[in-house]
Amino acid sequence: MAVKSGLVRQLFKWLGIGLAVVLVGIPLVFALVFLGIQEATERQWLGKAPESEAIAARSKAPHRVALLDVGFDSLAERLRLIESAQKSIELEFFIYQIDTSSRLLTQALARKAQQGVQVRMLVDFAMPVFKLAPQYVKTLEAAGVQVRYYNTAGIQRIFAAQHRTHRKLLVADRDRAIVGGRNIGDEYFDLSPHYNFLDSDLALQGPIAGAITDSFDLYWNSAWVTHPNTLPDSAPATQDLLAELSLTETELSRELAQHQSDLRSSTCNDMEFITDYPGSGVERRKVFTAVSKLALEAQREITVETPYLVLLDDGVDVVRSVLARGVQLRFLTNSLHSTDAFYTVSHLASHLEQLQLPGLQAWAYQGAGIHHRPGSSQRWGVHAKRAVFDEDTVIVGTYNIDPRSANLNSELIVICRGNPDLASAMKVSMQTRIANSKAVIGGPSPGGMEALMGDADAASLRLMRLTAPLSDWLDFLL
Repeated sequence: MAVKSGLVRQLFKWLGIGLAVVLVGIPLVFALVFLGIQEATERQWLGKAPESEAIAARSKAPHRVALLDVGFDSLAERLRLIESAQKSIELEFFIYQIDTSSRLLTQALARKAQQGVQVRMLVDFAMPVFKLAPQYVKTLEAAGVQVRYYNTAGIQRIFAAQHRTHRKLLVADRDRAIVGGRNIGDEYFDLSPHYNFLDSDLALQGPIAGAITDSFDLYWNSAWVTHPNTLPDSAPATQDLLAELSLTETELSRELAQHQSDLRSSTCNDMEFITDYPGSGVERRKVFTAVSKLALEAQREITVETPYLVLLDDGVDVVRSVLARGVQLRFLTNSLHSTDAFYTVSHLASHLEQLQLPGLQAWAYQGAGIHHRPGSSQRWGVHAKRAVFDEDTVIVGTYNIDPRSANLNSELIVICRGNPDLASAMKVSMQTRIANSKAVIGGPSPGGMEALMGDADAASLRLMRLTAPLSDWLDFLL
């Protein structure tokens, strides 16, 4: 009997192993083979990133520059820039909402197109945030505005679909530009009653604007761009972007036209523009290398503002190298209360011990409003992507301190060297936001996890804890 029961156990054991192989092992092998073939196919199609003057330009000619820290100012200056255009307007955005601010901007663009100005708009096709559906584009193109989509790859192309253009730019006549962290939507211009972003753009005038236009042309003509009329119509349009403005919108438009932005302009005599090359693949990412190089050249201090702070091993190595030379490094990012990206906060929370380094400070914004307008929200979060180096060099752009910006997305930055006035203005702005933050690491009385959690509600805390294992496992996608 003992022999028979032993044989039965052995039979069940091998039967279990066989079932595991059939149900788990074989599908897993097929999945890995599929993913491997797909990645190889993507890379074979893309090849090595070619060089192009459109991805890096530096000019020692004088450039007029001004920091756009207030969202309402940034909207007013965008409308003025569009109105001033004589020959051409280029726009590229990750998000183009369908709301009040987009209606005002879109109607301004349509008026210029009808006056004979060439207007081209490139919008990313990331489905979780994509709003400018083909039905809207038909109306825009009837008014003379050309529209294209970047990367319409479906989810079946797993690797290609992860790549997005996160770039944000508006250029007029190859001479004047606004670049920075803001997409097009009410929450970027202090107009949302629910939640608003504290962001930052740089208005500039000079030859670098021409280089930014050249980069736009590179993207516009790339194999990653699709004309909307080749895609099927989806849900019907909920608004007519070019319909007559409501009374409220008309009053807002009038206020914007009369608004005097509190801008301090200065001159930058050493201006650089750097962007990633179109397409997926780490070989096409140029901005991470440029940002790291600037950090490693700093002599005294660096202050960085980023909505997401997700440092993997290569990022931590850069941080350690900076600190090892005695440079003071300070980050301003969001608390759980001031952002809906609970997964990035979760990752930071689980790596706080790793970042307890001499000379490093991390501050978490607590969600207070600084630029209040009637009807605007009480909850705010930082969204700027900028840095000050040694009180005379600044970066403004679209690059977040996270793996997605470093390895997956197309980003852009502008660098202004040797301009202490601009650096001082940016540092004062950052300090105002830090005054509404709590120290997480370093600084006076660092609060650690308590400061990072802020006044987050129970649902956000629950989501953060639930996603903690995934945020570590899939941190390369954050």
